[in-house]
Amino acid sequence: MLITENVVQHSSASPVPFRSLLNPVRMLRNLWAHHELTLQLAKREFLSRYKNANLGVLWSILTPVVMLAIFTFVFSVVFKARWGDGVGEANHFEFALYLFCGLLLYNFFSETISRAPNLVLANPNYVTKIVFPLEVLAISVLLASLLVMLIGYIAWLGFFLLVRQSLPPVTILLMPVVMLPVCLMTAGLSWFCAAVGVFVRDISHAVLLILQALFYLSPVIYRVEMVDPPFRYGLYANPLTYVLEWTRGTMIDARPVNWLIWAALTAGSFVVALVGYAFFMKSKRAFGDVV
Repeated sequence: MLITENVVQHSSASPVPFRSLLNPVRMLRNLWAHHELTLQLAKREFLSRYKNANLGVLWSILTPVVMLAIFTFVFSVVFKARWGDGVGEANHFEFALYLFCGLLLYNFFSETISRAPNLVLANPNYVTKIVFPLEVLAISVLLASLLVMLIGYIAWLGFFLLVRQSLPPVTILLMPVVMLPVCLMTAGLSWFCAAVGVFVRDISHAVLLILQALFYLSPVIYRVEMVDPPFRYGLYANPLTYVLEWTRGTMIDARPVNWLIWAALTAGSFVVALVGYAFFMKSKRAFGDVV
């Protein structure tokens, strides 16, 4: 497969003002123009993760399952943690059901962001030898991580059927809508980290540290209601809190989404994506001087 065949050439025009790059129509049009290339890269990214592995794609299921087993044992068995409202009192599998649901979502966000700082540095040929739409690299990694998460949720569905002996609530169909703000936010942050990573090599270490802290500052392994009110307000300053709660609400508890908050969060996430894209596009003219 020759990726270069799908590369769209760009003229050597004068630098585009940052304000012009903040045009959402321009961003969407540019990304759509390269959608075939993006899908090719996403496919290659997904397959390369399991290249030469005997179990292949099964690792996308085994990894979260092993993490699930460890977290369930530590929190549910050792520390006697309960999800609340009696959930998990008599059945550790119920606790694991809620934990697995949030863990897959956070892993998607964490894996995509952690890859971002080295995206351009890991592909120097795209910067120096050919005219290449570098902005699609972040989207391709996001799509590959999204596919890994989807496979994980298919495994979660089997786990749900085993534990509950029933189908999940119909609200599970809202999951693509619930995922929209976190996908937009992840794309924007990935573009920003990818651009900064070219000039500041230490950012990859800082990003990993922030992601580790964010894991415990997000309701992945606990409910928001378990946190005292003064600190609970701080949790809601984290956009992931809403998405994690909505994910478990739609997939397990049949709880409705707060559409007003969802609309505000989606709008804010789109702004993050647009600013991250504009920052990346403005910065990429200097990549060749650094890489």
